[in-house]
Amino acid sequence: MTYWDEKMKGIWSGLIIPPYIGIGSEANHNKRVDYHWQPPDVGWYKLNFDGASRGNPGVAGIGFSILNWEGREITLKSHPIGHKTNNWAELAALLEGLKICKVLEVEKLEIEGDSAIIIKAFRKGSMPNWRLNALLARAISLRNFFRRLTVNHIFREGNKRVDELANMGADGKELP
Repeated sequence: MTYWDEKMKGIWSGLIIPPYIGIGSEANHNKRVDYHWQPPDVGWYKLNFDGASRGNPGVAGIGFSILNWEGREITLKSHPIGHKTNNWAELAALLEGLKICKVLEVEKLEIEGDSAIIIKAFRKGSMPNWRLNALLARAISLRNFFRRLTVNHIFREGNKRVDELANMGADGKELP
């Protein structure tokens, strides 16, 4: 467990932090290595999001991708967001993705992200870091727009596309 993982566990008891590849049981290691992104069910869309921060806090960027049930990318975004923490970047990516889903009038949405902290906070409706609660509240306010909504944590290996987009944002590169 990293320093930041331990720090968050101390603040937020009950937080589940998945181990990195190579740490933990062999079964878990194999599960992560073999993980592949799956398209959503017919009629649904999928929002994958990620944030990156160089230094935490440091130069940060967001990335997200919205795909339909055929696995076709409807839209994507890579954007620098200045000097922020990794959790701020993750949450900002989720919020921006939700805003675009609303504009696209998506009714059935499956959300996937590799940040257990942000996924749990979005489900629960609050965070132990009060600095992020205003941003979280804006994301939560968009939940009621969707007729059906699922929120899932995925392994980092299933989020490679948006990880690249978030890192591009942290590098100052912007895509639509």
